[in-house]
Amino acid sequence: MLSKNNIKYIRSLNLKKFRQKYNNFVVEGDKIAQEMLRLKNIEIENIYALPSWVETNDKLLKLQREKLIPVSETELKKISSLKSPNDVLIVSKMLSDAFDPEDVENEISLYLDGIQDPGNMGTIVRIADWFGIKTVFCSLDCVGLYNSKVLQATMGAFLRVNVIELPFTKLKNEFPKLPVYGTVLSGENIFETTLEKKGIIVIGNEGKGISKEVLNQIDHKITIPSNADSGAESLNAAVATGIVCAIFKNANHQ
Repeated sequence: MLSKNNIKYIRSLNLKKFRQKYNNFVVEGDKIAQEMLRLKNIEIENIYALPSWVETNDKLLKLQREKLIPVSETELKKISSLKSPNDVLIVSKMLSDAFDPEDVENEISLYLDGIQDPGNMGTIVRIADWFGIKTVFCSLDCVGLYNSKVLQATMGAFLRVNVIELPFTKLKNEFPKLPVYGTVLSGENIFETTLEKKGIIVIGNEGKGISKEVLNQIDHKITIPSNADSGAESLNAAVATGIVCAIFKNANHQ
C-alpha cells in the first residue's frame, strides 16, 4: 500500500516549485516508460506500475527491479495527473541541462521565446526530434519541460533533444557569430531567403510573437507566406515551427 506521504510527494511533483525542490519529475505512459528503462543515462527513483504491466515488461525491468513498486488501479489513480491513468508512472531525476557547443555551432537550433501552451511546447520538442535538431533553448518564461502535459506531447522526444532554459542574451553572447532567424508576420518570404546550414531559429509567443528584446537581436526576419485570399491571421506556433524546420532542412540538403 502507498502511504499518504508517498502519494502527497508524487502529486506535489505536478508543481514546478516541488520539481525544483526535489530535482525530480513524473512521467506517465507505457511508451515513454519503456524508452526510459532502455536508457542508461536516466536516474529513475521509482516505478509505479500495475501487475499486468510488470508482467508484460518483465525483461525490461530486470535492471530496475529494486525500484519497482507494484500498485493497484485505485492507487495509480491517486498519484496520476491524468483523468484516465496509464498502466505505469515513473518518478525520475531531472535530465542534465548540459549541451554540446559544437552541435549549436555547426547545426540548426531552436529558441522558444515565451511559448506558454504545453501542447505547443511538447509538439515543438517532438518536431525538433523528427528533424534531428539536437538543442532547443527556451526563455525563462516558457512553460516548463517537466509540465506533465508538455511531457505527454513530446511523445518521448524530450529524452533525445536537449531542452535548455537560457536567456537569449546569454545565448547570443556565447555564439555571437551564429545567424539568428526570427519568425514574424512582416518578415521576408522564407522561400526567397538564403538559409544557412547553421543558426538559431526563434519562435515567438503564441499571442504576442517575439519579444522586443529578442527581436532587436535577430539578423534575418522570415515569414511563411499565406495564400492571397487566406482569412487566417497567423499560424499555430508548433505548426509554423514544423514548416520552418522542414524548409531549412530541405534547403540544406539540396
